[in-house]
Amino acid sequence: MMKLVKFLFLAFILSITQIVPAQRQSEAGVSAGDGSYITYLPGNMPLVISIPHGGYLLPDNIPERSCTNCSKNQDVYTLEIGIGIRDTIHSLTGYYPYVIINNLHRTRLDPNRNIEEAAAGNIYAEEAWHHFQDYIDSAAADVTEKFGKGLYIDLHGHRHQIKRTELGYLLSGDELQFEDDMLDLGTFVEYSSIRNLVETQSGTLSFSQLIRGPSSLGSMLSKMGYPTVPGPEIPFPAPGEPYFSGGYNTTRHGSSGGGTIDGIQIELDLDVRTVQAKREKLITDLSRLLVEYLRFHYFPDSDFTETGDAGNK
Repeated sequence: MMKLVKFLFLAFILSITQIVPAQRQSEAGVSAGDGSYITYLPGNMPLVISIPHGGYLLPDNIPERSCTNCSKNQDVYTLEIGIGIRDTIHSLTGYYPYVIINNLHRTRLDPNRNIEEAAAGNIYAEEAWHHFQDYIDSAAADVTEKFGKGLYIDLHGHRHQIKRTELGYLLSGDELQFEDDMLDLGTFVEYSSIRNLVETQSGTLSFSQLIRGPSSLGSMLSKMGYPTVPGPEIPFPAPGEPYFSGGYNTTRHGSSGGGTIDGIQIELDLDVRTVQAKREKLITDLSRLLVEYLRFHYFPDSDFTETGDAGNK
């Protein structure tokens, strides 16, 4: 049964690599050990999406991680949502975002942690972890070279009882409870994952406006019918409420440490992921929203907009 599951999933991975434009197909897909543990789908627009916890593979050469009290739940349907977003953005605009997928189940590898916790010392899992991180670095470098700046999304799913989207900018729930004037102090901006966006706004929009103002990602999601924290309607989680503020990937690949690629961790609730009709609508809505967010905050004069008849570019 295990071999059959692995065969079917590898067939799925091979099928999705065919959506890469022909001139870039040679760059798609990477294998570590004896399986396609990490898939890299190159893009041609300033958007990078990683999917660390959606994988299914349970290879014999990578045992279950032995770490104590570490998270091992799969973020169900995030792989399918991420691929769906890639397809839909291309249908809308003619462009592809870069997508990096961990195909290993989270019990085997968690690439949103440092390598020690992520791979638990297994050499094949460590190799896959390096591939995952290196391909994000490669995609970010390509975006920087070609566009000068861009956006990185780390796509996740949460199982919290409150059904809402959570956006992580590397501020804790307690820190989000501060008044806007406090959040706009340089201290919070400097270690946020959208530091570059804040600094290049030249005062047009403050940090607090960018994370929970009318033009924030949270606001855009709320207007589309997805309750979101932080945003204008839910500026911060209430004391004691669970909230994911952004993890290893958002810290490493966002702009808190410098650079011009901003990062946001997106946590989708279980309901919008597991109900097929809601999932399909979510894919369409997120695709339109991310294109609009890029256009509004990064490239107002670009053609990363819906064209209706755009071809491969």
